[in-house]
Amino acid sequence: MATSMVNKRARDEKFSTAGPKKSKFSHIKEKAIMFLSSKENSNVLVELLEYTQNEEKGAVLASIKALHQIFSTLLKNESMVTKESQSARESPPKTVHVEHKYKEWLRGMYRDSVKCLAELISDGGSSPTVQELSLCTLMKFMETENHHPIVARKQHEYIFQQTVISNLVPHLVTHRKDQGELLGRFEEYLEFDDLRFFLLTKLAAHLPNVKNQSLTQGEMANVCQNTLTLLEMVTMPTKDEDIQKFVGVSPDVEANLRILSLQEHRRVFGNAWLTFLKLKLPSKVYKRVLVLLHEKVMPHMSSPVLLTDFLTSSYNVGGAVSLLALNGLFFLITKYNLEYPEFYTKLYNLFEPSIFHVKYKARFFHLADLFLTSTHLPSYLVAAFAKRLARLSLVAPPNALEYVIPFIINLFVRHPNCSILVHRTEGALDFTSDPYNHEEKDPAKSNALESCLWELETLQSHYHHGWPPGPSRYTNLYPS
Repeated sequence: MATSMVNKRARDEKFSTAGPKKSKFSHIKEKAIMFLSSKENSNVLVELLEYTQNEEKGAVLASIKALHQIFSTLLKNESMVTKESQSARESPPKTVHVEHKYKEWLRGMYRDSVKCLAELISDGGSSPTVQELSLCTLMKFMETENHHPIVARKQHEYIFQQTVISNLVPHLVTHRKDQGELLGRFEEYLEFDDLRFFLLTKLAAHLPNVKNQSLTQGEMANVCQNTLTLLEMVTMPTKDEDIQKFVGVSPDVEANLRILSLQEHRRVFGNAWLTFLKLKLPSKVYKRVLVLLHEKVMPHMSSPVLLTDFLTSSYNVGGAVSLLALNGLFFLITKYNLEYPEFYTKLYNLFEPSIFHVKYKARFFHLADLFLTSTHLPSYLVAAFAKRLARLSLVAPPNALEYVIPFIINLFVRHPNCSILVHRTEGALDFTSDPYNHEEKDPAKSNALESCLWELETLQSHYHHGWPPGPSRYTNLYPS
């Protein structure tokens, strides 16, 4: 189903009808009328492009509106299309040659105008009004060109015209400035399936070029933030039948085109994300990405396992980054049977005193609990986690005990073979005589199974009057 941009256009009428003050810029608007009235005024196009670089905002706005009027008319009238069927018998050869040359020149001026408007979008000196008008004009060009392409095509043939999108993408994710506000304006266009498809394709092709540019840390941060903002705005279809909104002519559903395939949409979506993740992401963007991946990105990729290297590298970073990487790893391990031999060892080492003071501790404990639900885990591993948490409970803030102690108890409920840690009466009664090695990085070598949970007994003397809510009941969880 072809969906026009009429609803977008209605809100944009203020740009196309409300002109600048007549007394100062009316002559710029008149140039569009001059051009359309006679080919003798063709050089007006060159003048209008020069006006887009004017220091006065009013002149720039007027020139953009004039360019819109000219090229919208040329596109709708197909005045830039060279018809291959035109023969020398229909017109004298010289006339045909001149006409072809003129149309070729017009197409070149159209491309220059699109490039110029795209540059205004990321120009640090452009006002928000100029940026928004440039964007709206480009989107109108895109719609019109897709209904009236400047390159001849067969009747009903589906070809997405990429003149605008190719120029637009680099400036939406520019290094010059934060484009958050403008991207918010652009978001509404992402509902069009063909536009979204080719935007993601162009984005994946553009981002590798960014790595080769000598950008400052701040400039790279702008690129990363703008790209993330754009990618976050993308809402993916979930079935083939959802792909039905198009900027231009609707493709034939029987044509078996890539644009109609959900798998292809997922592929280009995944490629865009994978290319983005190869950039040097600032900490803020890096953490935001890890929060998004498991819910907003991975379910819509054709091959989520391609994120394995990124997620395992993130998991190895340590601190909050490692905690956030757990979400994506959990997705791959549970849904794609990802094998990660060192996973539990690294998870074990994430349990340290600082864990109680990080922003994402609730998410971390929830995921850790899920990872430890399997009844196939060896007893030594479960015992090591129980002991490490019990030891940490001695230095944890009082509110942390509300989820730490239930966490420990859940381990024993699921793994009764570890109940010996609760019932053992001989051996360690305090830190000095405990065979458990808290400093050992490998849970298999921690001697946890040879220990007992004397820490829970110690909590009965906790300094906080609200604790314990009866740790003694935990020690009596299993019958002797």
